[in-house]
Amino acid sequence: MTENFSGFSDEMCRFFIELRFNNNKEWFGANRDRYTKLVKEPMDAFAAELNEALIKQTGVKTMFSVSRINRDIRFTKNKEPYRDHRWVVFKRDVGDWKRKPVLYFEIGAEYYSVGLGFYDAPPEYMGAFRKKIDSNIPQFESLIKKYDKSQYQLLGDSYKKKFPGQRSDSVNNWYTRKSIALQLTLPTDSRILSRKILDFSLEQFMFLMPLNEYLNGVSV
Repeated sequence: MTENFSGFSDEMCRFFIELRFNNNKEWFGANRDRYTKLVKEPMDAFAAELNEALIKQTGVKTMFSVSRINRDIRFTKNKEPYRDHRWVVFKRDVGDWKRKPVLYFEIGAEYYSVGLGFYDAPPEYMGAFRKKIDSNIPQFESLIKKYDKSQYQLLGDSYKKKFPGQRSDSVNNWYTRKSIALQLTLPTDSRILSRKILDFSLEQFMFLMPLNEYLNGVSV
C-alpha cells in the first residue's frame, strides 16, 4: 500500500477559518498555494489511501471522488464562492454519486464526519427500499439494531403521512424517511493530525459495511 498520507494539520483548520471570513476570489487567489499544500494535497492522499485500504478489506472495487473547494453558486442564494470544508465519497461504480448510497468522510475547521447514505435519494429508490424492508422486516430490524444503539445519527427528512402496515418504531424511523444518511460527527481532535484518522475512518466504514451492502442491494 502506498503511504503518502501523514495526517491533516492545525494549519488546515486555520485555513478553513480564515476562508470563512475572507470568502472571496481575491483572498483565495492570494492564498491558493496554502490551499494546495494544506488542504488539497493531504485530502487527495487521504482519499486515495483510504480507498485502497477499503478495497483490500472488502474485496469490492470502489472509486473515490473528492469535493471541489469551489461552490456552484448559480442556483443558490448563498453567493460565497468557496466551501470552508472538504469531503470525499466512495462509490461502487460510475454515475452520479448524489443519487447512489456512498460511504463518505468530511472535514472542516471544528469537526470531522464519517457516514453512509445519500446526498438526495431518488423517490423510486426509497420506494424500492421500503419494499425490501417489507419483504423481511425481522431481517432489517436485526440489521439496524447496532446502528440505533451507536453514536451515529440517522439523517433525512421524514414524511408526515403514515404508511400502511405493522412495523416497530425503530423500523418506522428508517422506513418513513425521504432520504437516508447515517452519520457520526466528532469535534476536531488530535486524531486528525496523524494516520490515526485514516485507521479510524476505515474502522468506521467496516462498521457501516453491513448496512452499505443492504442499501446497495436495493433493486430499483
